[in-house]
Amino acid sequence: MSRLSSKTRTGVRRIAAKILGEYPPPRLRHTDELLAGLSSAEAVSGEWSDLAAAIARALRSGGPDRFLRLAPIAKTVHPRIRSHSGDYLRYVLASPRCSPEFQRALTESPVGQPLLHPYYPLSSPLLVQHAYHLIRLLETTGLDLGALRLVVDFGAGYGGFFRLLRNLGYRDAYVIWDLALMCALQRFYLRNVFPEGEAGEPPANLTWLPAGDAATPAAVRARVAARGPSLFVATWSLSETPAAVRATVAPILENFDYVLCTYQRTFAGIDNAEYFAALARQLPQLRWWHAECPIFRNNFYLIGARAAAR
Repeated sequence: MSRLSSKTRTGVRRIAAKILGEYPPPRLRHTDELLAGLSSAEAVSGEWSDLAAAIARALRSGGPDRFLRLAPIAKTVHPRIRSHSGDYLRYVLASPRCSPEFQRALTESPVGQPLLHPYYPLSSPLLVQHAYHLIRLLETTGLDLGALRLVVDFGAGYGGFFRLLRNLGYRDAYVIWDLALMCALQRFYLRNVFPEGEAGEPPANLTWLPAGDAATPAAVRARVAARGPSLFVATWSLSETPAAVRATVAPILENFDYVLCTYQRTFAGIDNAEYFAALARQLPQLRWWHAECPIFRNNFYLIGARAAAR
């Protein structure tokens, strides 16, 4: 009976979230600029070319106002995470790191019409998952967010992790390293969430560096050398890149004070568990914690911290 009751309660929550989730999205600014720039931004080769083309087509046909509900985006960078969203939320709210400020940062923005969390409609499943990643990092390393001076976000989705850190008070340098199409989408999103100045520009502490540019790794290394403490973030992004791309990213990690990576066990024939274990061995400058996520099985955390940074 209790099991049936639990299933019933879950079903009611999901129905309620679905009903609430059909709210009209706000009209967004800068849509013409986003759409005008798609032709050049979608010029992506290799593994991500099909997804980039699908996202560009969806933005043109469905419009950017509700871009987080467009199929290729909802399936990749803004998923429902249906079977895990409740567990992520319970862990976050139970953590001593979840201060009142942290709880306020869980409140979602209506920009892009994000999906609503079935157990916490003020938030979205992805925002709660990002909060879980951050809580795991803070609990594991003892990192003081107020001490950070640089964050490099490799493969930043639509910019949600930046938004979470900003709502927690982070104002120092933030670098997004991503495909040109995703950089355009992030810029569009963050200009609407955090507009600055008369032109509604994105936050001034943000810098974008394009993936695939041979000069980007050196530019990232220079920024890390100039500012610290620093954090490198790659949630499933590094684990979904080919070996040639990983070879340009991995050597830079030795310069960071903190590293947060999540990955799935295998991707496109690559044994990620073996790859990330070897990566940790190659970077003894950091102390590493390597473990399977207890909520999302066959997905793992590799978290690193320089001894002097703890």
